[in-house]
Amino acid sequence: MAVVALTDAFVRSIKPGATRAEYWDAKVSGLCLRMTPTGVATWTFRYRPQGSTSFKRLNLGRYPEVSLAKARERAETQRVAVSGGADPQGEIRSRREQSARALTFGKLAAEYLQRYARIQKKSWQQDELLLRVHVLPEWNGRGVDKLTRADAAALLDKIAVRAPSSANRTHTVMSKVFNWAVDSGLLENSPMTRMKKRARETPKERVLSPGEIRVLWRALERSNIAPAVAAAMRFLLLTGQRPGEVTEIALAEIKDVDNGARARIELPAARMKGGRAHVVPLAPMTLEIVRAQMRDMVEGQAHLFPSTFASRGPIARHSVSQAVRRIVPTLTPDGPDREAVLSLKANPPTPHDFRRTVATGLAALGVLREDRMALLAHSYGDIHSMHYDKHDRFKEKRAALELWEAHIAEILEPATGGNVVKLRGRK
Repeated sequence: MAVVALTDAFVRSIKPGATRAEYWDAKVSGLCLRMTPTGVATWTFRYRPQGSTSFKRLNLGRYPEVSLAKARERAETQRVAVSGGADPQGEIRSRREQSARALTFGKLAAEYLQRYARIQKKSWQQDELLLRVHVLPEWNGRGVDKLTRADAAALLDKIAVRAPSSANRTHTVMSKVFNWAVDSGLLENSPMTRMKKRARETPKERVLSPGEIRVLWRALERSNIAPAVAAAMRFLLLTGQRPGEVTEIALAEIKDVDNGARARIELPAARMKGGRAHVVPLAPMTLEIVRAQMRDMVEGQAHLFPSTFASRGPIARHSVSQAVRRIVPTLTPDGPDREAVLSLKANPPTPHDFRRTVATGLAALGVLREDRMALLAHSYGDIHSMHYDKHDRFKEKRAALELWEAHIAEILEPATGGNVVKLRGRK
């Protein structure tokens, strides 16, 4: 244990080493500067409470935010308090434990969403949905200090029985909530630490057949679901974009709607999963959906697919999923599309399956992989793609969407000519 006559110049000169190093102050007993291999320097004060045989350590702040003079002042204050019988670290632990006893998981989840997820995560609504659907019904009123590793495992196992992928997504969110609580000083430990995912997922391969596309499209025309939701579902089937990015399209993101060749949606980086702005050309069928939605606009509307609620915000991402679940049970397996209806009932698709269907269909139609990836806002992840290739492939994406729309039109009216291209990957 090196005891050093610490000076400002000496502290500034300290460099990170291969292991954590400690420099103890010769002037104030118990004051120590810890330097980690990553370059994080932290002041601590080590003391032994009265009547105790073991030492405790109190964090006094990081350097250089806390200067040497300030660290000495704080350490001296604590040294005087300890000599009078105080136990500052024990008092902090006691306050934290009292706070944890008064904190329910429902309150913790609300704090996490408000103070962290809404600010830091583009996908915060997904976190909110998973917590509301899978965790809060079981844990809303439970004290977080009583929640154990066994409780977490039991809850996730219960979810995994019916939805393995949801169990794993919920696992991730629960870990984030508890880790944020620890980082924020609300908890000592997380019951999720080093817990492995409880469910085994199989790769999703669901791709809609031409018959299934036809059945769903026609069902939308006669269903009683909200018009904005039905329009969003058609938009998804025609463009292959992510459901959450489509349902929240703002009117301000729609460009050149009166110019058929340049009409497009400009999705900002802040709303994109990959954090990069994305342009979606509007081919004729999709453009007509957009124009129809805009013809029906009401005062105060700011989104292409508006909610029916008074807030006039966008429809919720899960509204599209719910619409699919409502429509499929109403289908009647008769006529020429009987097999398609039976398939939909046996294996109901999700809105994300629409995206996979478009991607698979474009491949079957001969669209180049780089054009498909550009249209779906997928990135190769290499330096060239991220930092140098800024071409938006507008013409290529538009050509791909026009080809896909022609294919959809043929599916919807197969008697008008041509053979329907059979999509690969059908399960």
